[in-house]
Amino acid sequence: MLRKLVALMLNFLLLAGIVPGLAGCGSPQQKPAPPPVKIGVSFADQERDGNQAIRKAMEERRRREQVDIRFMDAKNDAQEQEKQVDRLIQEEVKAVVLQLADPAAGPEMVEKLGRAGISVVALENLPENTPLDGYVASDQAAIGEMQVRFVEQALRLAEGEAGPGGRGIPAVGPEVLAQLPPQRPLNVVVLQGDRRDQMAVNITAANLAAMEGNPNFNVVRVREHPRWDPRQVPATLAEVKAAADRIDVVLANDSRLALAAVEFLKAGGLEARVLTVGAGADRESSRAIAAGEHDAEVDVMAEMLGQYAFDAAVGLAEADHWQFDRTVPAGDYNIPAKIIPVRLVAAKNIYLLEQRWGKLEQEGRQGGQEGGQEPGSGGGGGQGGEEQQKEKQQQGGQEKTTLRIQTEDGKTLEVEIDGAVKKIEAVEEGGRQQQQQGGGGGQ
Repeated sequence: MLRKLVALMLNFLLLAGIVPGLAGCGSPQQKPAPPPVKIGVSFADQERDGNQAIRKAMEERRRREQVDIRFMDAKNDAQEQEKQVDRLIQEEVKAVVLQLADPAAGPEMVEKLGRAGISVVALENLPENTPLDGYVASDQAAIGEMQVRFVEQALRLAEGEAGPGGRGIPAVGPEVLAQLPPQRPLNVVVLQGDRRDQMAVNITAANLAAMEGNPNFNVVRVREHPRWDPRQVPATLAEVKAAADRIDVVLANDSRLALAAVEFLKAGGLEARVLTVGAGADRESSRAIAAGEHDAEVDVMAEMLGQYAFDAAVGLAEADHWQFDRTVPAGDYNIPAKIIPVRLVAAKNIYLLEQRWGKLEQEGRQGGQEGGQEPGSGGGGGQGGEEQQKEKQQQGGQEKTTLRIQTEDGKTLEVEIDGAVKKIEAVEEGGRQQQQQGGGGGQ
């Protein structure tokens, strides 16, 4: 009876608030969730396909793991990137992934972030003699080696050293073998990016080391392109073409330089005579491989770059450490690093890039056709759904022209005639005409 009276009195006192300290006994109050960790990402140029793939990988992780990411785009402007770094400092981020627009401006920006207590992870390009908390990059030495190996494998396959069907060389197909000229050594042009960018320096050094002492290669030119500007490539190749009797291979430090080379070669009707190999595997270079206009790309695995850059920044922001697998020298410093594996992609295994870019339509070069398609040929099916393509051939001193006609129902007809074409007319029912002028031998 006494116990019941004591229990009733305690309940009365608790309800009246006279003994507030007893109210929480046995039921601890729930603590508020901590705010999400805040990091920044400063891209040199966010419009590049590879950087968009990196951002997409990071955004997927952000949603799953409740991380606050501030994305910045320097638009290849070092001064704009410096302003963005100041903004990230004001926003009190804990770590920054920094892809430098100008590597020469890197040490000052990294020092500014470090003085604010912000960890810095460099992405792809490593500023010289700078103390960084992390470095995430593709295997740049492997990129250069792989580009040369692609050409070496084609040579081995052409000479019958690779076994029947080229087993063990999945990236090299018959369309590549058709391009190899009979002359040795092959004349090689290396299109380097900006020499201030360690990535460009590393890829080019690996190219040259892989070709050194090989009698199959003659490096006729190594040309740097400031700010990785592809608009300078035509001048580079025109200069080489004027000085050398031919160009057989173009190795480019990135996809945009490679595609600029492809466009130059197409303009001269040379794309089917010159092997082109780039690095990056962006959307347009992947399409060019599928279309048979470009030979190979080394895929830098942008999605993995995004994953590991995210891990490094969040790890440093939350716990001041991250899971790196090696260190790389940068002047007076050894930088914790994660180096991402790369892979070679050509027409035979272009499907590897379809998860990133969607279906890539494979057209392929005409098997062994020398000189490729004439510049300006082909037509966008006008009335009647006809597409006319003209090819000039020299046979026994007599110029011949092949007309290839595609109908709307998918049929292809070829007609070979002597001489050049001056005019083509398509006459439909009702007498309407559609014509294509030949001009200068059918060009």
